[in-house]
Amino acid sequence: MESETKNCQNCKKDFVIDPDDFGFYEMIKVPPPVWCPQCRLLRRMNWISYRILYKRKCDFTGENIITFYHPDVPCKVYKQDIWWSDKWDPKSYGRDYDFSKPFFEQYKELLEEVPRAALHTEYTTLTNSEYCNAVSFLKNGYLCFRHITGEDNAYTNFVLRITNCLDVAFSFDSDMCYDTVDVRHCFQTFFSQDCENSQNVYFSLDLTNCSNCFGCVNLRNKNNCIFNEQFTKEEYEKKLKEFDLRSRVNLEKFKRQAHEFSLKYPRRALKGKNNVNISGEYIYNSRNARKVYYVSDSENVKYSHLFVKGGVKNSYDFTYFGSNSELMYEDSWCGHLANNVRFAVWNYRGHNTEYTFACHGCEYVFGCVGLNKASYCIFNKQYSKEEYFPLVEKIKKQMDDMPFIDKRGLSHKYGGQIPVDLCPWAYNESTAYEFFPLTKEEALAKGFTWRDPDQREYLDATMTIPDHIKDVTDDILKAILKCEACGKNYQIIPKELVFLRRFNFPIPNHCPLCRDRARIKQLNPMQTYDRKCDKCDIAIETSYAPDRPEIVYCESCYKQEVY
Repeated sequence: MESETKNCQNCKKDFVIDPDDFGFYEMIKVPPPVWCPQCRLLRRMNWISYRILYKRKCDFTGENIITFYHPDVPCKVYKQDIWWSDKWDPKSYGRDYDFSKPFFEQYKELLEEVPRAALHTEYTTLTNSEYCNAVSFLKNGYLCFRHITGEDNAYTNFVLRITNCLDVAFSFDSDMCYDTVDVRHCFQTFFSQDCENSQNVYFSLDLTNCSNCFGCVNLRNKNNCIFNEQFTKEEYEKKLKEFDLRSRVNLEKFKRQAHEFSLKYPRRALKGKNNVNISGEYIYNSRNARKVYYVSDSENVKYSHLFVKGGVKNSYDFTYFGSNSELMYEDSWCGHLANNVRFAVWNYRGHNTEYTFACHGCEYVFGCVGLNKASYCIFNKQYSKEEYFPLVEKIKKQMDDMPFIDKRGLSHKYGGQIPVDLCPWAYNESTAYEFFPLTKEEALAKGFTWRDPDQREYLDATMTIPDHIKDVTDDILKAILKCEACGKNYQIIPKELVFLRRFNFPIPNHCPLCRDRARIKQLNPMQTYDRKCDKCDIAIETSYAPDRPEIVYCESCYKQEVY
């Protein structure tokens, strides 16, 4: 079969379906997509919200709870221990399929009626970590998100096995780090990015096996360096004290200086290692992984992104989580020993499921919500094995014969992720907004919804933050602060103040959300571009757009330069 050029039903731009793509679609028995990869990605990412939390009443107990469902969202929300318990039965919401109505019209009704978990966590593995979402195996966590395994952390996002860290994103196996992005196996690493097996590092980029480095770039096996200049241990320690990072003015000055210094040194075209036949960004230990982003230990995957845990095989259009799963297609926030899961949102340990929301440990379920360890169910109604398969095929045909028409007039048949018309989260609440920010007007024009800010969260500050940490008293723990970026209120928590005093850093003047989004912006984007190596002029594919200021080298030239 040859490649075919299609016109995206959503954005009207052309996209190409390759022979390998057709082979995958035939293997899992789904029609080829009618939306382009980028539009499919935004649709999946709009179904992944985790960061914006609200207060709302539990519809089972009446208690005030923390949830990521805005109070205005028309659905029932249960606190986590209730939702996971046997105090209610999701099958009691089961109903016959109505062949006189479009599938997604009926599925919207089911989504609004079946209770939802207040947060998407493995809550039985959490200790003193109430204000966290998309987490598991945490102790003493505060505002931790997409975080697996850790203790005494705050303000983390997309991390695995870290402890005693604050304001850390996309990092792994690290301890006592602050304001870092994409660090692995690091200790006491601060204001740094893309570092590995390093310790006592400040304002640095792309270091491996380094210690006691300040403002350095592309170093290997070095110590006691400042802006790539070698010093003795005594000289280094003396200069570090002179820098006085206790002052925010000084700290911000060195941030700017380090960034400007980094632009003098080449970046590698693609971040990753131990790969074969790959394209994308942040790829590790993978094979035949194409058009992917933040993927590890995976094979034969395409258009897939954000695997906190890898081990994914033979999957397309799979966004977020991962963890030893296979034959996944058009899924959001799924995985963990899943197999042949399609068009799902928050589905762990599923097998042979289609169109599910918050179903775990299920097999052979279609169009279901909130089921746990169920099988042969359609719209939450139990069927026999003999009844299930013919009815599913009949529904798929009806989905094609009677497609759902969304608010923009687009038709949705069998074969794509759940339309965003059914999504409970606004675009600016979702992961899509983090990587592909839009204005309110742009988001609405593309068919998404938008959540305007609550003005009650924008009070005047009760304290002016001192520039220097030595001037900060414990009274700041009682203060209402006002973010200098967005104007939203925030507070300093005790463990945060202890950490900042210990390492002599100033109090942040931006709220946790703005700090987190600033770190995500430091990551390379999900798009790739064709450009040439700035040294040998060979053609390369990279996430650095041609008009960006960085020097970009192909892998061969980069290794010659750095190693």
